[in-house]
Amino acid sequence: MAFSTATPWIRLPALGMGLAGWLLISRFVLPRLGQRVRRSRAAGWAAAAVFLACWLPYNNGLRPEPVVVVLALLALCLVEYAVATQRLAPAASGLIVAAFSVAVNPHGMVAVLPFVAAAKPLWQLMRRRVDQVGSSAVLAPIAASGLVVLVAAFSDQTWASVSDATSVRSQIGPSQGWYEELSRYTLLFSSSPDGSLSRRFPVLLMLLCLAVCAAVLLRRGRIRGAALGPSRRLLAVAGLYFVALALTPTKHTHHFGVFAAVGGAVAALTALAASSTVLRSRRNRAVFVAGLMLVLALSATGPNAWWYVSGWGVPWHDKPPSLGGFALSTGLLLAAVIALLVALVEHLKVDERQPPVAIEENRSRALRLGTAPLSIACALLVLAELAALAKVIPERWDTYTLATDNVGQLAGRSCGLSDSVYVEDDPASGVLPASDHQPEHPVPDARGGQDESPRQYLAHTSRGFARGGLPDTRDPAEGQPTWTPPNRIGPVSGSYGAPTRTGEIRTPWSGLPERARTGEVPVVVSAAGTTSGANAVTVEFGRDTAAGFEILDRVAVGRGGDRSWSDERVPTPEAATKVRLVAEDRALDENGWLAVSPPRAPQLTPMTDVVGDDPAFVEWTAAMVHACANMTRIRNGIAELPRYRISGGQELRDMGQGWSAPNAGGPFGYLNVATSMAEVPTYLRNDGGTDWGSLYEVHPYEPDALPATAAADTRIEQHWGWWRPGPPSTPITLPGDAPASNDRSDIQPGPR
Repeated sequence: MAFSTATPWIRLPALGMGLAGWLLISRFVLPRLGQRVRRSRAAGWAAAAVFLACWLPYNNGLRPEPVVVVLALLALCLVEYAVATQRLAPAASGLIVAAFSVAVNPHGMVAVLPFVAAAKPLWQLMRRRVDQVGSSAVLAPIAASGLVVLVAAFSDQTWASVSDATSVRSQIGPSQGWYEELSRYTLLFSSSPDGSLSRRFPVLLMLLCLAVCAAVLLRRGRIRGAALGPSRRLLAVAGLYFVALALTPTKHTHHFGVFAAVGGAVAALTALAASSTVLRSRRNRAVFVAGLMLVLALSATGPNAWWYVSGWGVPWHDKPPSLGGFALSTGLLLAAVIALLVALVEHLKVDERQPPVAIEENRSRALRLGTAPLSIACALLVLAELAALAKVIPERWDTYTLATDNVGQLAGRSCGLSDSVYVEDDPASGVLPASDHQPEHPVPDARGGQDESPRQYLAHTSRGFARGGLPDTRDPAEGQPTWTPPNRIGPVSGSYGAPTRTGEIRTPWSGLPERARTGEVPVVVSAAGTTSGANAVTVEFGRDTAAGFEILDRVAVGRGGDRSWSDERVPTPEAATKVRLVAEDRALDENGWLAVSPPRAPQLTPMTDVVGDDPAFVEWTAAMVHACANMTRIRNGIAELPRYRISGGQELRDMGQGWSAPNAGGPFGYLNVATSMAEVPTYLRNDGGTDWGSLYEVHPYEPDALPATAAADTRIEQHWGWWRPGPPSTPITLPGDAPASNDRSDIQPGPR
């Protein structure tokens, strides 16, 4: 049975679990905190706002955190029901739920925390039942409830396979100790999407809420209006969440998504604790507002970043939010300082010898005012997140956005990102030939070259550059030339080996085809070596006029420090009809050489048509947005060789390659041995500046060999669960990166 991989469809489970989580919070958890919370709409709105603030940045995808949240809430509700009704059956059911939560993911152990917080009343209840009916009748069902998960866990795998899998995961990692928990918070305050403002806020808010509630409990022994036992247990569970996360072997910020299970209820309790009937001092309420503003300020020091395609075009995706050049975090910090000054003034006004008489305030009104700061802050944050994401839709209507892709997939006419990526599968075919009519007469005010008149500067010249003027060095790890031009981009000229180590080349003027003049494709130049500093690579655009030939624009290209072959893409200015390349090598050192290709106007084909139904290895970081890709399969231990490889872009590129690496047990272990790869030039529709990812052609060394399945002998054997065919394989490190196909003589250029 096959399931659709369309993005809206695969997000439905997370949406359903979010609704189920809120149902458990609003119908079971909040009423358990007392009548004040149960009857207050304001407390419900505060809990809803905080729940959304936790859920949207963390749990709106395909990770297991939404499952853990629902199971943890179920366990909490069942434990509280067992304590309230003095029955063991709900507690036993909660054990089943908690056991399955632990099986989902290591941080699923948070579902066990309600049993820890309620250990005393549960222990007393169990002792009474043992005294009544005996230990066996009580302990056996409880033990069975906690161990029934093993039936599901080992229904399709053996003890040996689980043991080997655990050993391999520990060996490959990441596997970090509790004392390395600080690395999670280092990520949370980084400038990557892991440290975005939307991810920082729920964690910092949870710490603030716990601090406020703990202060009130320690000061007064209870939170007035809240049930004492359930509120204490809820705060204990929320505090232990941080301890449980420290015990998990991986330290990623997306694990904070489990806070959605308790964040809403803790916020409702905090709103009650911060209301005027509990915090009667204006000073203390002002301090709470100052703490909330400080949390917002710290959150706003992070960028409004979202992972991969979700962040394309989002305002402030690469920097902290600001308005008119004024940092939002600074404004929020000023608000915190003002609130602290108000608290100081209120403190100085208090005469300890004659304390003010407490005026009883309407409790409903007090709770509404107490929830207002929390509710407003969270609601504004959620609305700002949604508005920032919605702003992308009209601004990027002519290129790829996740929103328009979702609409297209709901209509059954979208293959995701693949539809918006175009492939230059034969770069040599786009090389622009020299124009038959070379310009000779410049416009009167034209600029000349060094020691050249404007007319001489228009002409083609080549000094110090030669066809194929590249170093002949070899990579000792691969035994291949390192400077072979990729993708057979046509004849290249280089200054390596020039007698004076300097040179200049001006290519003939080439006519721009219609696709380049209209902006459908850019003009592309490939360059290698030293392209900055003393050297320069310039693309010149011009047109014929009645007064002579006019150079409209000169665009300098090149990358400082990066000497490998790279494509430089230049948009065509309006009214330009001709283009040429000017490269100057003025560096005198041996490594100051420069090599360039002639300009080309790519001939593009949609990636969906190029890849088609061919098997493709899609790295996990990009798999979600390529819905129609025919992903390679592994059956009976035999891996299908792909014809293409698709990787993610931006910060996900290194993640995907690291996950695929041989030393991580990834598929490059066999792909690097059996195949070589060549990256194909690709272009994101109407957005040349965004790194969408990469498409690679995969070339087997033996393309005519029979697949391994032809020699496979499949049969069924029965063994004990601790039997294993041999020790687990040890990850290895292969020399170099994935072998490149550029130097293989058995591969023909052009489309396959």
